[in-house]
Formats: sequence, structure tokens, C-alpha cells
Amino acid sequence: MKKRYALRFSPTLVEQPLVSKLVRTYDVDINILNADVASGRGGKLIVELSGTQEALSGSVAWLLDSGILVSEMFKELTFQEEGCINCGACTAVCSSRALSMDPQWKLVYDPALCVVCSLCVQACPMQLFEVSNEREA
Repeated sequence: MKKRYALRFSPTLVEQPLVSKLVRTYDVDINILNADVASGRGGKLIVELSGTQEALSGSVAWLLDSGILVSEMFKELTFQEEGCINCGACTAVCSSRALSMDPQWKLVYDPALCVVCSLCVQACPMQLFEVSNEREA
């Protein structure tokens, strides 16, 4: 089972080895999709956790007990491909490379790479992207 989470934490928690503790203690695989972390100012991670339902539940409970704000991320980006004019404006802001242009200059969207940052929503002149909301885990 795989689930995506946004993790937000305080400056004091940045100095702790949270990811390694999760892997060792709860037997989950962690794929860090996006990170904005700096010593002294806290941070945010977008992660995909893989493991059993029991392992994921235990991981989330431990993160919450550790003082980390955890939001499960639900259905990613919705893209209305049929209205796309292949201008590429969205690719300029997509740091995860979920949006790219193929050799024939046609827009390609790879949802597996999307970190749901929502920058493409503002960048698209045709307003073809929509992001679902996060809710607390």
C-alpha cells in the first residue's frame, strides 16, 4: 500500500533523524517527492510511504506524537488534456518534471512524478489544471 503525506515540522525537529527512524521502526519505504528543509527554520516534506496498512498507521501515529503536522494527500492533479494547446507554460514551473514536452512539442503529464505543488494551476493560461485539497490524517 502507498500513501502520500505532507509533513510539516518545527526548527527543533529538523535536527532529528526522522526518516531513518521511520524506516527502521515501522518497516516502511519512504520516497521523498519534495523537500523544503533548512536548519533553524523548520520544513516541509512531501513523501510517499509504502508498506502495510499497519505500518503506515503506526508511522503516522509516531509522526504526530513527535510533533509533526501530517496531512494525507488525496487525489493528485486533475488535467483536462483535451483543452491543452501545448504552450508549455506549465513545464517552466514544474520542478518535479511531471509536466514536460515530448519531441513533437506535445505536453506530457506523468502523475507518478507530480508532487501536487499547484504551480501549474497558476501557470496554465487555459486553466486546465485543478488540485484536490489535503485533509488532516
